[in-house]
Amino acid sequence: MSSERVGKGPRTSYLVARLDRLVRSQLSEVLELFELTVPQYTLLSVLEHRPGLSNAQLARRSYITAQAMHQVVNGLEERGLIARRVSPDHGRIQLTELTDEGVTMLKACDEEVTQLEERIFGVLGEKGEERLRDLLEAAINFDLHQP
Repeated sequence: MSSERVGKGPRTSYLVARLDRLVRSQLSEVLELFELTVPQYTLLSVLEHRPGLSNAQLARRSYITAQAMHQVVNGLEERGLIARRVSPDHGRIQLTELTDEGVTMLKACDEEVTQLEERIFGVLGEKGEERLRDLLEAAINFDLHQP
């Protein structure tokens, strides 16, 4: 297959990286309106679907280090957007959940992020965006099943 690649244009990995940089840059600008960073928004989004995760679990799901997650969690907790409680199973582990203020903030951010995604991916049309999502998920799931 490598010989078939010659002359086929940019590598897929390069295009994915460019798209990632574009989305992150635009997302950072949108989130500045809410005084949030991309990792903070990611954490709020993760907690919406998976409340009660530990810092280590949040770090893995957010693709940042445990140390960086500690800073993200502290900042959001200081703002009253998340709350932590001691795990009933392990006294040293704290579980994190969105507060009512966090839910409100996330909903406001999501409205702006939806508009951003419509600007970036709208050119694909609804079916095209759905196909892109399916292809990206297939690539991600393939990687997750590799040794």
